[in-house]
Amino acid sequence: MAYASRRHAYGNENREPDGFGKDARTSLKAMGFVRKKYPEQTTLVFQGEDSDRVFLVESGWGCISFDLAGGQRQILDFALKGDIVMPQSASGIALETFATQTELVVFEASARAFAVAIAQPSSVSALLVDTLAYQRALMAQHLTNVGRRSAIVRTAHLLLELETRLDRVSAATRNGYDCPLTQYDLADALGLTPIHVNRMLRELRERRFIEFRQGYVRMLDKDGVAKFADFDGKYIGG
Repeated sequence: MAYASRRHAYGNENREPDGFGKDARTSLKAMGFVRKKYPEQTTLVFQGEDSDRVFLVESGWGCISFDLAGGQRQILDFALKGDIVMPQSASGIALETFATQTELVVFEASARAFAVAIAQPSSVSALLVDTLAYQRALMAQHLTNVGRRSAIVRTAHLLLELETRLDRVSAATRNGYDCPLTQYDLADALGLTPIHVNRMLRELRERRFIEFRQGYVRMLDKDGVAKFADFDGKYIGG
């Protein structure tokens, strides 16, 4: 699962572009995390395989999905900066597939090293635990999206959620954010067909709420679309 991140969760001191602070990187390495970079469209963990890896995203976009028979999938979440991804169960079998959407920089450790890390009293371990606490709220919203919200509302809600999560880690711009997702990706996350997603994006644009063009999501009327989608970003954390 991916867990929603907190704003500036891993420090801005001596921060590299799109990265964590120098002190945070040093602490993570001391806890057994190794910094790695993966190219886009690379599967890091396959559903059903033995896995003992935990990932902490430093930059880029990842995708967590459940694979269905016949080649279909349900995207459970997109892993963004500051998110923790733990694809495996307690038995060590991966319950989900974790792949990169863009080039992805992560801090990677074994599940055992991660358990030891969060048990140690430090500011970074406290933030790791704090990050984990948001998983339930995030998953609840995604389940509500697919199960109860209309197609246009769930589309707007997801795009607003991504903007809020990116803004929490200073990865959004004033009016929107860069988004590498295709309509097929959105369809797999929203439980819609790509054609239906295309229609919903067009309707959001025609209503002057949100525009998604050439890899950029622009908030045309953020307050208006938040009211329309009944979006309250407090579940993501401050």
